[in-house]
Amino acid sequence: MVKVYYNGDIKENVLAGKTVAVIGYGSQGHAHALNLKESGVDVIVGVRQGKSFTQAQEDGHKVFSVKEAAAQAEIIMVLLPDEQQQKVYEAEIKDELTAGKSLVFAHG
Repeated sequence: MVKVYYNGDIKENVLAGKTVAVIGYGSQGHAHALNLKESGVDVIVGVRQGKSFTQAQEDGHKVFSVKEAAAQAEIIMVLLPDEQQQKVYEAEIKDELTAGKSLVFAHG
């Protein structure tokens, strides 16, 4: 059975004072970053130089390399294509995970 959550079901301040790094700025990363930002969350984007990097900047995000974004955030959301997730995690995220950080994977 599906459980649907609504705005009234959450503690609105649970992300207060935390930085969320959205890794990847394709269809999923773009949507999550904008939704979180519009909800008042401190969002940064981690992506390689190129079209997505430029688009994230144009959308008003603070944009960094994946490694830099992972280092700065308390919550790291990996929203890359499945076939890229392990490689990027191993090379750019794993060493930035420290006690108290959260890591989220989703289809990107």
